[in-house]
Amino acid sequence: MRVRPLVIALIALITVFMIGTVIIAVTQESIGWGWWWAVPLGGAFMAVIVGFRLVIQRSQEAADRADAEYDAQHPGDAP
Repeated sequence: MRVRPLVIALIALITVFMIGTVIIAVTQESIGWGWWWAVPLGGAFMAVIVGFRLVIQRSQEAADRADAEYDAQHPGDAP
């Protein structure tokens, strides 16, 4: 499994989220938002992190299944 693209995607997502959070926090009075914006934004952030974790877990399980199938079909090819 190639981890580098996933790590880059996660870092980019966190960076965009944090920059957006700072922009909203700085301009919340001028755009008429109070403190309430933090709750749904925090919930969305947690949902994205959990979703990312589930994608990684499913990918790892699929890779493990593929390895097990290959090992079952080719028993003499063990490294």
